[in-house]
Amino acid sequence: MADTKKYRGNCRCGAFIFEMEMPEIKSAMACRCSICLKKAYLWLLLDKPPKIVKGEGTLVGYEFGNKKMTHQFCENCGTAVMAVGATGAGINVSHNFIFRFNGDTLDPQYVPPAYSGPEPNPAGFAEGKTYYGSCHCGAVTATLKVKGSLDSYEGRIIECNCSLCQRGGYIWIYPLKDQIAIQGTENLSYYVTHSRVGRIAKCKTCGVQIFLDLNPLTDEEIAALPEDMRKRRAHNIDVRPFNLRVLNNFDLESIKPVRHDGYNTIKPAYVNP
Repeated sequence: MADTKKYRGNCRCGAFIFEMEMPEIKSAMACRCSICLKKAYLWLLLDKPPKIVKGEGTLVGYEFGNKKMTHQFCENCGTAVMAVGATGAGINVSHNFIFRFNGDTLDPQYVPPAYSGPEPNPAGFAEGKTYYGSCHCGAVTATLKVKGSLDSYEGRIIECNCSLCQRGGYIWIYPLKDQIAIQGTENLSYYVTHSRVGRIAKCKTCGVQIFLDLNPLTDEEIAALPEDMRKRRAHNIDVRPFNLRVLNNFDLESIKPVRHDGYNTIKPAYVNP
């Protein structure tokens, strides 16, 4: 046991907490299959599931394809925690030592769900490129139109390391609301951020997290927010941050997001349960 180390992890809201004792983690697997790209998984492969400290039975299961693995995520905050199958388990971790796996070559091949709703019609520009995306199961589809294209995009594209973004692996773009159209909103559920200003919209079935919306508040609730939060809310009233990981048939390596140190700058600091 002298050569092992105890690790503790949790979903963002703390409803599910786990522990495991094992040799020091020095590598994690980043797979390029459809579900791993959308959820930004970094896999640690285990012979058996970890010890559950809190939240036994609270995770939502999602299966697809040959259904050999059940992907589990928190119903409340949407954090993708693990996948469990007959031959073992995988834990979603964050680590600097990564090896790549081309899961996109495995059969059966993933067929991206088609978007069939209205196209976005931005007021600020007529010409541009339209991109299509979805959650993994297809219950929610989306389209995004930008001026020019994403690989030459002049606006903000950000990858943040705050407690929420680190667990979700988001790559954020900040278009106006009329640049985005969402189909299947009745299949979304929401997780309100700690500031209560925003809420993450995620698919109820597969847990893929799609965009960040303003949390609907009454006038009295808005007035009760701290001044900096009221200003942030007012500044983002026409903006809908969108997670680029949900785009289908798009090479994420073609963009270079700016790194934002939300872990150290967002207050109050997140406390792991």
